[in-house]
Amino acid sequence: MIKAFLFDLDGVIVDTAVFHYKAWKRLSNQLGFDIDEEFNET
Repeated sequence: MIKAFLFDLDGVIVDTAVFHYKAWKRLSNQLGFDIDEEFNET
C-alpha cells in the first residue's frame, strides 16, 4: 500500500535544468541545427 509519494515539480528538490538542456541540444542537432547554453538560458 502506498502511503505517500514525492513529486519534484521542475527543480524544487533536484535541479533538472542541465538534463533539459542536453535533451533540447540533442533534438536540435538531430534536426540540423545547434543551440548553446546561452541560447538555452534565453
